[in-house]
Amino acid sequence: MSNYHEDITLTDVIIAFLSSARSTHMMHKILWERVNKRRLINRSTFYQNIYRLKKKGIIEVNGNGIKLLHEKVKNNYKYKFINIKLEKTNKIIIIFDIPEKERKVRAWLRGQIKLWEFTMIQKSVWLGFGPLPKEFYDRVDFLGIKECIKIFKVEKSTK
Repeated sequence: MSNYHEDITLTDVIIAFLSSARSTHMMHKILWERVNKRRLINRSTFYQNIYRLKKKGIIEVNGNGIKLLHEKVKNNYKYKFINIKLEKTNKIIIIFDIPEKERKVRAWLRGQIKLWEFTMIQKSVWLGFGPLPKEFYDRVDFLGIKECIKIFKVEKSTK
């Protein structure tokens, strides 16, 4: 069974935050209703997970309401692996040259393509199956490494 706080999406937090009129009580109520529609849990578990979000620094709760800490959320999203199963209809090669100062991004990319069972030919040349999902291209764009990655479809010669 997965942790409940994983079921609270960024969209849930944003909708609850914007709809709550800066009321902590209303935000909790809105989050509870949104999450409870997807998964039936008890109220105690829900509030425990709100506490975990506060403890991790993703949200801040005070007398004025709940504040979403954008940098923390962005950093949590930034290096999270994309758990989508690939179709594996085409062989593809991924070649990348990510600068040393972007070490975390490079580590995320290697980890992601390992998750998809790509084989390393060299440290920055990987062979696997695709096509890659749209979410991957969106993340690469978000991380600012779009120009550092080249993806090629491998086809047999007709000769």
